[in-house]
Amino acid sequence: MRFYLHSYICVMGAKFKQLAAVAFLSLIMSVSQSDAQNIEFGVFAGASNYMGDVGGQKLHFDQTHFSAAFIGRYNISSKVAVKGFIGYGRVSGADSLSNDPKVKIRNMNFFSDIYEFSAHLEYNLVRYNVRGRSGNPLVPYLFGGIGIFHYNPKTNFLGDVYELQPLGTEGQGTTQYNELKKYDLTTVCIPMGIGFKKKVSPSFVVGLELGMRFTFTNYLDDVGGVYANATVVERAYGPVAGRLSNRTAEVAGNIDGGIIAREGEKRTTPPALINTDMYFMAGISISYVLQNIGQPCPKF
Repeated sequence: MRFYLHSYICVMGAKFKQLAAVAFLSLIMSVSQSDAQNIEFGVFAGASNYMGDVGGQKLHFDQTHFSAAFIGRYNISSKVAVKGFIGYGRVSGADSLSNDPKVKIRNMNFFSDIYEFSAHLEYNLVRYNVRGRSGNPLVPYLFGGIGIFHYNPKTNFLGDVYELQPLGTEGQGTTQYNELKKYDLTTVCIPMGIGFKKKVSPSFVVGLELGMRFTFTNYLDDVGGVYANATVVERAYGPVAGRLSNRTAEVAGNIDGGIIAREGEKRTTPPALINTDMYFMAGISISYVLQNIGQPCPKF
């Protein structure tokens, strides 16, 4: 079942990339045939964060990082728009930040850069007059969409940084756990959120956006299943992989009731909302409204 799901996600990811490229080229080609003032291009800058197993399924604001994106918006009407989002962010977490001894004893930490390509449908809660000049009201909107993102969880261990997916820390790819395949580093996300925008001049729009990304992976932090036999992991991938597969022994003596985890015990934390990891992006944007493209040359 895992093999077929792995293959399905890979195929769907490739098809999504192809469809996205075709859609983007179609948009560019249609600019000359459409009203250019319905089209905006701009930049987004703000913050990113994460909620998942590491850290205890809680949002830790001290794990907030910089995020940025290029955006393109086509205003279909005064109430509906579509937006392309090509973004970057970073997420991280540490079990040491949790107050729950059951989380703290797992003793994991991770960070990962996020590269996202997504398409959003925006619904304006009040009419947005993109043709108007400055002085238009502040326009709140809701958005949802679909995207793909690439991630690669890493950890700091004994002063060095290690990529976690190649180490198979839950036994993925070993002969003893041959039903476990290594998780994909590129998968699907569902962006959702709320935003506000205002046209401040005939050519510029500023905005504020708060968005969450539901994902189709529980391995954004490399924690998604149960503890493997550390000896098996070590034989397959080396001593560092064996140590990283179960770090409870490092802190068990310092935590009240601390017990070293055994093979087969749950490595995950009960989910807060859904049984997969999620990340967030929030920030401000400024976009330029295209002018006079596709209009005939003036006659003299």
